[in-house]
Amino acid sequence: MLSGGKPHASSRTRHGERAEEEIVVHDAHERATSIPILLFLCLLWYTSSALSSNTSKSLLSRRKVVGEDTKLPPLFPYPVTLTLVQFIFVNVFCYVGTRRHILGDWVLAKRLVPITWQQIREIVQISLFNVLGHALSSIAVSHVEVSLVHTIKALSPLFTVLSYALFFGVQYSSRTYVSLLPLISGVVLACTSLSKSKHDDMVGFVSALGSTLIVVAQNIYSKKLLKPAVSAATNAPEKLDKVNILFYSSACSVAIMLPMSLFYDAGHMVAATSPNVGIYTIYLLILNGIVHFAQNLLAFQVLAHVSPVTYSVANLFKRVFVILVAIAWFGQSVSFLQWIGIALTFVGLYMYNNAKNDKMGAKAQSVPSEPDVLPMHRRPTGRHTLLTFHHDDTNPAIRSDPQVHPGPVDIKLRMATPLFSLPPQ
Repeated sequence: MLSGGKPHASSRTRHGERAEEEIVVHDAHERATSIPILLFLCLLWYTSSALSSNTSKSLLSRRKVVGEDTKLPPLFPYPVTLTLVQFIFVNVFCYVGTRRHILGDWVLAKRLVPITWQQIREIVQISLFNVLGHALSSIAVSHVEVSLVHTIKALSPLFTVLSYALFFGVQYSSRTYVSLLPLISGVVLACTSLSKSKHDDMVGFVSALGSTLIVVAQNIYSKKLLKPAVSAATNAPEKLDKVNILFYSSACSVAIMLPMSLFYDAGHMVAATSPNVGIYTIYLLILNGIVHFAQNLLAFQVLAHVSPVTYSVANLFKRVFVILVAIAWFGQSVSFLQWIGIALTFVGLYMYNNAKNDKMGAKAQSVPSEPDVLPMHRRPTGRHTLLTFHHDDTNPAIRSDPQVHPGPVDIKLRMATPLFSLPPQ
């Protein structure tokens, strides 16, 4: 101590260093313990995605009879109505997930937050893309194999690069363009089983391609044209937790899908001479709705736990998992050329992710990241989420580069306020 009663500067420095070391040790412990949980979450996410795609196919397509060339009619040949059912399940589960008198301490969110008209307008705009993309995907699955639909959807980087380059003047590295070559070649080889003379093949191919284009258009529209809803008090975007986002977006999607379902499927339902809605069909519909909700919620949870770089890699492996499970599920016959095509597709996706992530890492230190796809989320004030992880998601530089440490801050505040955004599919 000095004569004036003040501690030495070196003493204050040691206290500061000790506090910072404690934070670093705490963060290292939290990351180490959360890795097994993350792997478990990814496994659940992959499994729910595979079940969602394969149960949809089981409901929508003709069924093979073992030992015979004939096929039985589909259990539920109404792709648009199936999409409507999926949105209804998401909406109902999100509502139930906020009811404490039903779930007690297991609620997924504290409450449903009232939203502004600006947020409603944004939800409606995004839901229009979401509905069209999901409906076209269901139509594609009803006509061609699940593995082929997901392989065609892997073309989204091609359309993203072309759109940004042509319409917004964005320049990409040569690595990005090179990565598109195996991607395109792979999809072409994977589609060698399609026949131009078969109506189902062409409808399935065009629908899968249309769904991919819609998703790309949705992402571009969200990032470039939607203006964030700004709070007058903080001059920052209003935020909603993942359950509120799913609840309001699914409610809007249901409202949009009702007339679409009546237009596309109602006539076929009325004309059906022998409706085939038995116990097994109802079971598959319920299972499909449950796993569809789980896949959406788990995608949010994985994104909340990792950086966008890690999420893009996890999403790539999810697509591989879904394709392989679909091939095994339906006993699909895959030619050698198609296997090469599937492999080339994922080599191209991996190369594209590396090129994109290298660019993101270079920008993270100097340029703030763009707003979230749907800038309407509010940071949760408690642990009313499925699982809350201790990860520095509120800092754009850290989300792009987990090695960057923000310095000594309030641990409790960082643990309780993960930032959620709309996850890419």
